[in-house]
Amino acid sequence: MAEIGEEITIKRKKQYGLCSKLWCLRCMNCCKADDVSILTSRNRKELSVKLMAKYQNAIQLVLLLIKIQNPEEIQVLDVLILLYTLDEKSWAYQYLYQCKLISNDESPRNDLEFYIPQLMNYLVFHEEMLNENISQFILTSCIHNFYFAQLVYWTLHSTSAIVFNNQVTEFQKVKLYLQNLVKRMVLNHETNYQRKEQDEKVKELISLYGTTQFEQNQLKCLILPEHIQLSKYIPLEQEEGYDFMSCINFWNDIISISDKLKFADPKIISLRADLSQINTRLPANVYIPFVKDQLRHYKILNIVVQETKIFSTKERAPFYICIEVYNVEKEESKFEDKRERKNSEFNFELSMFSDFRSQSNLAMSQVSNQSLGVSECYEIELSREQKWANNVLLDFEKVGQEIFGEDSNQISERIRHQSPYSHFRSWRLVHLIVKTGDNLKQEQFALQLINQFQMIFQKERLPLKLTTYDIQSLGPSSGIMEMVKDAATIDSLKKKLNSIDKDITLSLFFKKYYGANLHKAQRNFCCSLAAYSLICYFLQIKDRHNGNILLHKSGKILHIDFGFFISISPGKGLEFEKNVPFKLLSEYIDVLGGTKSELFNLFRKLFFKGFVACQKHQDQILLLVKMMYSGHGYTLPCFSKGEIAIHELESRFNPPCSNDGEISVFTQNLINQSLDNWRAKWYDKFQYYFQGIFY
Repeated sequence: MAEIGEEITIKRKKQYGLCSKLWCLRCMNCCKADDVSILTSRNRKELSVKLMAKYQNAIQLVLLLIKIQNPEEIQVLDVLILLYTLDEKSWAYQYLYQCKLISNDESPRNDLEFYIPQLMNYLVFHEEMLNENISQFILTSCIHNFYFAQLVYWTLHSTSAIVFNNQVTEFQKVKLYLQNLVKRMVLNHETNYQRKEQDEKVKELISLYGTTQFEQNQLKCLILPEHIQLSKYIPLEQEEGYDFMSCINFWNDIISISDKLKFADPKIISLRADLSQINTRLPANVYIPFVKDQLRHYKILNIVVQETKIFSTKERAPFYICIEVYNVEKEESKFEDKRERKNSEFNFELSMFSDFRSQSNLAMSQVSNQSLGVSECYEIELSREQKWANNVLLDFEKVGQEIFGEDSNQISERIRHQSPYSHFRSWRLVHLIVKTGDNLKQEQFALQLINQFQMIFQKERLPLKLTTYDIQSLGPSSGIMEMVKDAATIDSLKKKLNSIDKDITLSLFFKKYYGANLHKAQRNFCCSLAAYSLICYFLQIKDRHNGNILLHKSGKILHIDFGFFISISPGKGLEFEKNVPFKLLSEYIDVLGGTKSELFNLFRKLFFKGFVACQKHQDQILLLVKMMYSGHGYTLPCFSKGEIAIHELESRFNPPCSNDGEISVFTQNLINQSLDNWRAKWYDKFQYYFQGIFY
């Protein structure tokens, strides 16, 4: 293990020779140790100035005018540009204190919390923890806001060590900084709890719920919100704790379970026993540390042990948990919970798209969303009142239930019925996947970029649908992610249909399963397909087999697993997906009604409009990428091609087109090039023969 004390530097072995691309021939000296990581103090600063210099002067002028006229309009991303590029940073320090610290669940995001990865990236890799101005700003902000401090902790902890080329490099400067920060936060955020008097029966019920000793017939007394003692969480291996460390200790206990599972047998018994032990210390003053504003106000009541599932692999044991949470403020204020309110989808008429070049024709109507789960965002409510025309031959509704699994609302009601907290107005379930052994910093970065794309679509009032879900890295090789509910991989869907009848296509499934709601489902499919086609092209997201593409009950598709994007793809020398702009198979077009259909024409229009919107706001994407690259460098696999990857990304946003007409031709050629591309089809076949993933 390499330990870094004086300087934060990482060296990478650069490979030479044709053979080194396929296998390692150490005896032939194919490898040469070379510092191409760009993670040296001098190179990082030079690179950031080089990549972002064109923004510098314009941003200074804009910020000066804003400061004079309306300080509230200062953009966080503009301030970060000054940090990354200026030699004299006094301006940047002043603007930092004027930035909004956290969001109130607004969109688009313009708060420092959303850009914590870029801010910490700057502090660690550009300033090597030595910049007193930035350190003081972070300390002041962390003292001011508890949630901001928690995310700063997790980000720094995740960056305190890097696993690269099978070698662990620890940054002692980061660890020391983190220790000092925690000491200050422990003193600042400590609370004196007033213990509430509890009936012994209520106290016993709370302590037993979620453990193996709990029995359903014990629900004989009523637990009220005021009975809950939300004190600090005491970690399993300790007898005392601190308020600031409460949430941190809780998630460290959860992560430690995943580490132990690799050696446990049987795993599920071990997992449930450990979770039951954690439940003996719940409820507690802990929450789920996502950037999403709604969740942070919900405290954890209980982990539903019997719902836990393990996704076991050879080297790792990620697992699924669902957690009961509630909002203290809503209970105390007698807040009228609107949990049951259904969310409506973007509603627009196809006639709105008759004028191809009119931006105003793509206006959308978006309703307020109170949802907590990723699967509930921006959905069309699909009615089940009409019976299937061919239910004599095959009950497709039942088939759909087997494919998508138990409905999330049904899961919630079933668990709520069994919970002693069922009468809490703000009671909810949150579904998570816990992972160790994976570098989730890249996955988290990918979702941050996808969020940026979605904000661009919303800003331009385009009905393009990207499913954004939260991922939080909790350590150098561990983290949690929000689980997509009410959705199934195309792989599992095809396996199920194939077991019934090999002639059932994806298009036929749509017609039979959605019935009278077919057109709504097709529109959802169209808008999501166009959105993901765009980001797969711009970000070069690869490994797009049917195990990484999901179909939601609403008809929209969504992508998961972003281990290969920007400059890295699977297959080494083979690279089946090379030169495929995005995955657009004929079966997708069949769902829309064929290449001559109105919906496929809508897909083409949406792709063009989305391309123009992304090009217009490309700096919101490019700047995040350039900032992360100028710090992390090659330690994030997505930057394996180095600076070339940045230039290629810029070129995808800026094709050689001088007007909208030429861009229209260019985008339509991208679609034509992708349509049933043989490389994408062969990659699916490769995955089928070697991994058993259906195509």
